[in-house]
Amino acid sequence: MRMMKHGFIRGFFLPAAAACSLLVPFTAAHAALVSYSFTGSLDGVNSNLFPVSGSFQFDNGTSGSGGVYNGAVTDFTLNLGGGFHTSSFTGGANAVTISQNTPMAGGNGDRWALVSAATGSDLGGFTPFSFDLRLDRQGGGLFANTNLQDPPSFDSISTSGLTAARWRLFFEDVNGNPAVFLGSITSLTAVPLPAAVILFGAGLISLVGLGAGGLRNLRGSRA
Repeated sequence: MRMMKHGFIRGFFLPAAAACSLLVPFTAAHAALVSYSFTGSLDGVNSNLFPVSGSFQFDNGTSGSGGVYNGAVTDFTLNLGGGFHTSSFTGGANAVTISQNTPMAGGNGDRWALVSAATGSDLGGFTPFSFDLRLDRQGGGLFANTNLQDPPSFDSISTSGLTAARWRLFFEDVNGNPAVFLGSITSLTAVPLPAAVILFGAGLISLVGLGAGGLRNLRGSRA
């Protein structure tokens, strides 16, 4: 009888332990990566005729100093005009910068900025090479410090407390002559984890809990 109990304990404990081993990398892998989607407009163009949208992902566990966090940007996509042009992430200068009391139009203030090397299709002999996004508040008060943190989230710039939310996409031709698209960001929203992923994590937690409860019951029976 005692051997059967030992066998049952081992049989139940091993799946629970396996669930624990799966759960740890699951939480660690997703804890630092944050994804956002945004919409916006191109300066001088009706946003209904030429919509702007995109997304980016950054690792908010990236180390850095002086408010500069190199390598924090892991992905981005920018879609212009509903398919007119798409630019995306490529390796290069990819960073998030948190600034306080930095110069900006109208004085000094706080800024959350993202920059990413870019790639994409050719437009009239010009190809994209850099994308940046800036969220500003004149006068400061946006951050308590320059630690790496999520961007200030808002439904629209009028309700965010920001004084500017801008994006730029830089191009160059074979001779290095520059060109740029620039515009405003009108919404910025955190992208939640898929429901299936959340349910998977919850299921693993439940399995571990059941395993612990079963062990307590078996130990009580042996006593």
